Amino acid sequence: MSQAGLVLVVEDEDPVRRYTVSLLEELGFTVLQAVDGVEAIAILRERSTEISAMLLDHSMPGLSGEEVLAQVTREGLAVPVVLTSGYDRTSLERRFAGHEIAGYLQKPFRIESLDEAVRLAVAKRAQAS
Repeated sequence: MSQAGLVLVVEDEDPVRRYTVSLLEELGFTVLQAVDGVEAIAILRERSTEISAMLLDHSMPGLSGEEVLAQVTREGLAVPVVLTSGYDRTSLERRFAGHEIAGYLQKPFRIESLDEAVRLAVAKRAQAS
């Protein structure tokens, strides 16, 4: 695992997922990938204690980001979540008011905002340990 931490990227759109993974690796993170919410929950069940942060797409077929968060909470798989979406942050903050969100990233995002959001989430995980 890298010095920066292990990040789970949950994104159903292949080009967006590959782009995000490449940026995170460039920033020094080790990355796990999930193509949907079901795969994300399976990975979290196995490795939640190792994962420093999760980038979670808000809109996905099957389990939405909100449904993934609810399942993660029910199972006690505590991982700081950075929510990614094409929607603006204000509407997401209202929609996810009942969930603990470590950060928000509006798509398309730049490497600087990705770096800042993920590092804040990783720091939050480190403080909780």
